[in-house]
Amino acid sequence: MRYNQRVITVNLIRGIATVASTKGRIKTTFKIPDCYQDYLTWKIKSSTISYDKRSKTFYLHVSLEHPDPELTQDIKVLGIDRGIVNIAVCSDNTFYNSKKVKNTRAKHAHLRKELQSKGTRSAKRTLKKFSGRERRFVTDVNHCISKQIANSEHTVFALEDLSKIRVQKRRGKQFCRKLNSWSFYQLEQFIRYKAETLGKHVLLVDARYTSQKCSECGHIYKRNRERYLFRCRKCGFELHADLNASRNIAQAGISCLGRLPLSTS
Repeated sequence: MRYNQRVITVNLIRGIATVASTKGRIKTTFKIPDCYQDYLTWKIKSSTISYDKRSKTFYLHVSLEHPDPELTQDIKVLGIDRGIVNIAVCSDNTFYNSKKVKNTRAKHAHLRKELQSKGTRSAKRTLKKFSGRERRFVTDVNHCISKQIANSEHTVFALEDLSKIRVQKRRGKQFCRKLNSWSFYQLEQFIRYKAETLGKHVLLVDARYTSQKCSECGHIYKRNRERYLFRCRKCGFELHADLNASRNIAQAGISCLGRLPLSTS
């Protein structure tokens, strides 16, 4: 049930809420987790109360508003290449490997296939439970990665605009399943809101040719990349393919800055 400010009064600092009901106002208490202590002074816009039947517990969800922080004037661009083998590779030579996530998702994919083949009520309940567990695990991983990236010394984060990417069917069903289930957008959103909280910028750049272009000489050729190795056919430059792509993304981000209302110091 959703409430506005007139129906419910919430005091985040004291951990007290009074809710209007058919039998008068109900006063209740709640505990704010430590990770949300920085938001206690934000303005409350609306509140929602939900009930978990399994745990028989009421939850209070609060929407908060805060003025946008003043954007930093220093510009230091970090290119971020998102992928399946590596969740994120940054142009500062930082790799966020997805081995743990891949293993977990492979395990869940195998269990999901077996449960779907059974089709029983018990199997469906177990399938729903595993689905939620997998989603929470990946969300936690994306939160950890995005926090490390946002808290870095860089002030502008450039990512590929993947909204127009289309996967060709000839790549195979297994590859398409992995790509479509990968949480690229969630990681982008986490980086965006964490960066904006710190007064930093997030840019989306054209995703075309970032994996085929040489970050040293700019030569574009499809066969420059061979799996995980990038070898330029023109100048001979060699580098990890994802790292080369992240450097191209950083360069594209720098070229985009001229079209944004930013100033350098």
